Amino acid sequence: MKKILMICYRFPYPLIGGPQIRVYHIGRSLSEKYQVDLLALNEGKVNHRYLRDLEKTFNKIVSFSFDPIRFKLNAVRGLLSKEPLETYYFYFGKVRRWIADYYHEYDLVFCVDVRMAKYLKALKTRKVIDLMDATSLYYERAARRAPKLWKFIYGVESKRLLKYELKMIREFDKAFIISTSDKRYLANCCQLVSDSLIVLPNGVNEDLFSRLDSFKKQEENYLVFLGKMSYFPNVDAVNYFVRKVFPLIKEQIKDIKFVIVGVNPAKEVVRLGKMEGIEVTGFVNDPYKYLAEAKVVVAPLKVAAGIQNKILEAMALGKTVVTTSLGAAGIAGGVDGKHFVIADTEEEMASKILNLINNKSQRENIGRNARRLVEEKYRWSSVKKILLKEIEQSI
Repeated sequence: MKKILMICYRFPYPLIGGPQIRVYHIGRSLSEKYQVDLLALNEGKVNHRYLRDLEKTFNKIVSFSFDPIRFKLNAVRGLLSKEPLETYYFYFGKVRRWIADYYHEYDLVFCVDVRMAKYLKALKTRKVIDLMDATSLYYERAARRAPKLWKFIYGVESKRLLKYELKMIREFDKAFIISTSDKRYLANCCQLVSDSLIVLPNGVNEDLFSRLDSFKKQEENYLVFLGKMSYFPNVDAVNYFVRKVFPLIKEQIKDIKFVIVGVNPAKEVVRLGKMEGIEVTGFVNDPYKYLAEAKVVVAPLKVAAGIQNKILEAMALGKTVVTTSLGAAGIAGGVDGKHFVIADTEEEMASKILNLINNKSQRENIGRNARRLVEEKYRWSSVKKILLKEIEQSI
């Protein structure tokens, strides 16, 4: 059996974010045909229970845990470089030496994200990279809404990342990216990369398709947002919604609630929970219960790239999602008004949400279409077929 080494910049467990979910499912898919070892970095110690859980998927796990301060010191060292700070942030001599000692034992090295590409640049071996999102595009958009210092950092980092992404696409044997919109962005920057990028979308957990019957059929009088609530785009999205959109909705429906569901809420998100009609749950055992029982799922993202798992999961549950053009951009085949609803201003978003609340049949119709689209295009079983075909050609 041929051997693959996956290297990633974060320990991919528990499955609480898009990158973790993607790494886990890609590893699981590859393990059906190859012997897959995982090398993963982590800020702080890894819970041994998480290691045991991942050992069910990967043949061997090599975990490198470092103090969070060391990551930040790495980034400082990159200030005088022309390469992205992100690549320095995750770069450790101990990890480089391990890869240099053992990479030749593998038929293929699978690099997760451009942040880890620095380890493999000089190695003469078969290697592929999963860019996931166009990270440069994410930083470009984040720079428009971030506080002043971060606005400057994101602006500089975006330019560095774009050059680096394009360079890595050329240096690796094959490159994956999560959506056609992200591919289009990179291809517009350099036409040479158009044929080199393979779109490998995210999938939705299979159990979501069978869970509808386990939820109450009666919707509750609330709107919901689901996401990791320490992540800047999510914090920015709920802040925008609570301060700009929700008051317009409450003018018409006094007892409506907005529920923010997700782990590790930032302090400013916790403060939102003290406002009338706003609930911040923090960690919950079953976040999908909140999605299934909401009147409408909202994803008012002003900073986004790639495919939004939170939107796909709500669609898989047959829910109507109101999002922005950026939130919907990565969902190939999705049509505004048929599979989700797009609104880019606070007035438009409030108006469309109110219309949906008052029109159950429209909500149900969009929800059915949404579920059908996810079933056809965004199951991990479908993604696996694309992945295995491309890896078989590379190994």
